[in-house]
Amino acid sequence: MTENSLVFKSSPPGRNADDLAQVLDYVKGLRGLDFNAYQPDSLRRRLELRLVALNLPDYQAYSRYLTKNGQEIEALIDTLTIKVSRFFRNPFVFEAMAAFLLPRLLAVAGSEPIRVWCAGCARGEEPYSLAILFQNLLANHPAAPPIFILGTDIDEQALKTAQAAVYPEEAVAEVKKAVLDRCFSLEHGQYRLHEEIKKMVTFALHDVTAAAAPTIGVFSGYHLILCRNVQIYFSREIQRRAMTTLTGCLDKGGALVLGEVETLPEALPDFVEMFPHSRIFIKEN
Repeated sequence: MTENSLVFKSSPPGRNADDLAQVLDYVKGLRGLDFNAYQPDSLRRRLELRLVALNLPDYQAYSRYLTKNGQEIEALIDTLTIKVSRFFRNPFVFEAMAAFLLPRLLAVAGSEPIRVWCAGCARGEEPYSLAILFQNLLANHPAAPPIFILGTDIDEQALKTAQAAVYPEEAVAEVKKAVLDRCFSLEHGQYRLHEEIKKMVTFALHDVTAAAAPTIGVFSGYHLILCRNVQIYFSREIQRRAMTTLTGCLDKGGALVLGEVETLPEALPDFVEMFPHSRIFIKEN
């Protein structure tokens, strides 16, 4: 086992590190997703859900089931991935972006298309929230540049939900009524995002722990990257690797937005927080 291997104490037979690693290695080989980057305790809790649902006793039995039932891989990925999100989650951050960051990015970009990447976008609430902010901001902009917003996630089913852009009431709980009325249609108890907002966002399958940026749509750096409440589920080594990839994709003067309890590694001195506790970091060089 390597130094990054999962280590559990007093694991019962069939539920030790090697048994879990076998499941994760199968997923990695089949779909290219490396869940070894996630915190071990979180993985165990989530995998327990599949054991209970299938009435299986341990990881060994689950591994056998997984290899014999092709449809189970989707259920497993859906269980292991974190999809806690809603529109304008943590409103303070979106208000700060609307008031200070986005106008600054418009000034820096000039007539150049503004490029945005939302990494770990789950069902699309975050990139669509940004699209709403940009639409509102550009309504009074005399020469609005093109806006390219990319949302990526490792969960294919979550991305399908994002592309459909139909959400339950709890997903829009923090949307102001005026925005809700302007940007959504209520249909059979669900909120459908209007097409002009929906078409501003492109979605793609991508693993943020991979040491490479998504290849779709962008051939130069991003002006804005959001990766909020994602790295807290990773090991320290994978956090560093992910942050190196993300910060390397930013243009000079661009911004990286992290979650409330996340921060940049100390080894990245070229970034300064826009203002205290905002978790909006500007790349100065």
